[in-house]
Amino acid sequence: MLSRLLPSSLALGAAALAVTLLAPRSARADVDLGFSAAGTAYTSTWRADYGAGTAFRSSARLFRVVAGDFQLWESFATVNRRVNTGISLGVAGYLPLRAAQPYLRVFGIHQHEEADVSVLAAPIGTVFGIGSGIRHRAGGGATLGLEIPAGSRQNRLGGCFLVEATGKYFPDATLGPQAYALVAVGVGFDYLVQ
Repeated sequence: MLSRLLPSSLALGAAALAVTLLAPRSARADVDLGFSAAGTAYTSTWRADYGAGTAFRSSARLFRVVAGDFQLWESFATVNRRVNTGISLGVAGYLPLRAAQPYLRVFGIHQHEEADVSVLAAPIGTVFGIGSGIRHRAGGGATLGLEIPAGSRQNRLGGCFLVEATGKYFPDATLGPQAYALVAVGVGFDYLVQ
């Protein structure tokens, strides 16, 4: 199912970008460049496996309703005392309401997981997925979130608080947990380009 959903989501994002770039200047929509940082807590399908960490996302939002984004997760989990690094590309759809903006994000993810002894042996290499004992995994997921504007926009710069729930799925359950459920709370900033 994910293999069918991800290409169509990426196609939707590419179509929105093409329309924005090809539209006459007077008809172009707003483009917001955004950045967010959040603290995360999660559990997985492994028994008594819990974790916490951070998530950083950068995005380009078009028409105030669709965004392409890049997200990086870094976290620590209890089972096997492992460090998880996740890199994802996604597409998000927003409801541009005034008081709060709910959104749905779908993404593909590459995650590598390594025991803390591997991290201690090669701290820089493990961030880049280089070293012994690293399990590389590919999967996908979805996020349901809510952005709450923080005050009024100053010139082109705006801020928000965000709350989100994420599910990540990995088809290969032999290398690690098959699924993760995460919650995140954070802050975001965006800059209105046009």
